[in-house]
Amino acid sequence: MLRAQDAYGNLPARADVGPLSLGRNLHPMLPEDVYDRGPIVRGPHALVADVRIDNREEIERSLGIGTDDAARQCDAAILFEALIAWGSDALNRLTGEFALAFWDGQRRRLLLARDVLGSRPLVFHRAPDFFAFASMPSGLHAIPGVPYAVNPEHLAESLAMLPERGSGTFFKGVDRVEPAHFLEITETSMTSSRFWQPSRPSGKRLNPREYEEALRSVVDAATRAQLRGAGNTVAAQLSGGLDSSIVVTSAARQMPDRTIVAYTAVPRRGFDGPIPPGVLANEADRAAATAGLYSNVEHVIVENGEQSPLDLITRAFPYQQQPVPNPCNNVWATSICRLARERGATVLLIGNAGNLTATYYGLQWLPELLRRGRLVKLARMSLGARRHGFRWLSVGAQVVGPFLPMGLWKRLSARVTELRQYAPVSPALSAALERKAGERGMDFSYRPRRDPFALRLWSLTRFDNGICFKGILGQWGLSVRDPLADKRVIEFCLSVPDEEYLRDGVPRSLARRAFGDRLPAEVTNATVRALQSPDWYEGLEKDWTAIRAEIAQIARSADVETVIDTAWLEESAASWPATGWEREDVIMRYRHGLLYGLSVGHFMRRVAGTN
Repeated sequence: MLRAQDAYGNLPARADVGPLSLGRNLHPMLPEDVYDRGPIVRGPHALVADVRIDNREEIERSLGIGTDDAARQCDAAILFEALIAWGSDALNRLTGEFALAFWDGQRRRLLLARDVLGSRPLVFHRAPDFFAFASMPSGLHAIPGVPYAVNPEHLAESLAMLPERGSGTFFKGVDRVEPAHFLEITETSMTSSRFWQPSRPSGKRLNPREYEEALRSVVDAATRAQLRGAGNTVAAQLSGGLDSSIVVTSAARQMPDRTIVAYTAVPRRGFDGPIPPGVLANEADRAAATAGLYSNVEHVIVENGEQSPLDLITRAFPYQQQPVPNPCNNVWATSICRLARERGATVLLIGNAGNLTATYYGLQWLPELLRRGRLVKLARMSLGARRHGFRWLSVGAQVVGPFLPMGLWKRLSARVTELRQYAPVSPALSAALERKAGERGMDFSYRPRRDPFALRLWSLTRFDNGICFKGILGQWGLSVRDPLADKRVIEFCLSVPDEEYLRDGVPRSLARRAFGDRLPAEVTNATVRALQSPDWYEGLEKDWTAIRAEIAQIARSADVETVIDTAWLEESAASWPATGWEREDVIMRYRHGLLYGLSVGHFMRRVAGTN
């Protein structure tokens, strides 16, 4: 099992305790990792963990561990003491990333758990005569008796963009521990429990300045904690938007004597193709303005090149062990990872969770004003949103959308609303997938919702990124870290009243006010959003012969028709448009449907052994 996962760490260690055999591969990332000796065994208890504790000092104080003792203990050792002292209650006291297996020999139970957003993966196989767990599916596939075969049901759900719910994975016989959950396994039972549930905003209100100061403080604390072990050179994604700009500037302020290499992805030089209305195709100038404010930020422009999305899907397969999501963006993301590794960086900072936390737009508050009859304030907020880049149609849809019957909303909406329009799923599965979508709160027309808190929490937990992040570590040696996904940041931002995010009708008002003195005006006051990979279709056209060949190979693979409508793929390839790349229906069919269909199909045939 360790050999099957050696891409993710090259320092193996193992230990046996009672009925268990425990092992780990270590990829050192933290200063305290020099003290990591592998699985911890003490008396009847044992622990193996993939962990970074971002509130270590707080945990150490609560446990009564002195500074000198703590300095000589790895994060797994601190986690072990927390579990001994508090049991499963320790999980909700942790901030950071973790996947763990804790054996309580006194009660003869095994505890498996993952952090609140599942940034570290943990999968398991349950058989009549044994139970096994591992970070990655390859660890389980090393065991005789664990099948190496795809899970058609999960693949179809992913192809339809359904939220990940339950324990299923892309492999048959391989289940996952869900984020923010722990499993308790005994000789006779297995139960899953959720250990984290953030609180809604309370009735107590702070003044606007206090919210601004609190947001700056919690983001800086999260960034500072996630820079532990980052070395002298830190890589970061830097777009022209607020999310990554906040992360990069916070890191620059925390590490004034070290270099932040900020990478900005842009389309190929000279690109002037069609893009959707009201978006920016190239973020280089905005990003450069941010980088220029800090002497320790080195700005690097990354142009989309000749690299084929299909080639990158092929190369990522042994590391990702799942279909590569969003293959178009994978082109520039891979280029950034390669450049960061060449610079010697081991940490890559991102800000992907920002839209749901620190830089939340706040427009979801508008229908609540309508429901309460606060029409004057609704008009003022709507006018402010219009002045800051939102079309009247978008504002109006946000206000009345939650109250319209679904049938009327679909008729009025300009969005692609039918699953078969953008997902090449087998026709036999369409009805079942539509039903599952409803059960999981998925609306293919994306009608605005009445409960913004529930929507944000639903969106935060929609995807499980653990295996993706571990794949990047294995392929590029980079630890991907998102300070805006820190548990403390999430909990604070969800506790802030919606009005603060739309104060004076300014979307993202709280982030603009809190970080305005750290960012250039063109970023803080931007009203036009940017588009990632606007030249995505050009890369596909350059690799057209290989794409047609891949579709043919997928169509010949065994059982692929149980998931993918290969006729849909072939028809899409045959009807490749010459224009209209800015239209949503074209983007959804080709950028999402065709490309992700290729990714899923490639995964299926590779697992089946078809070359």
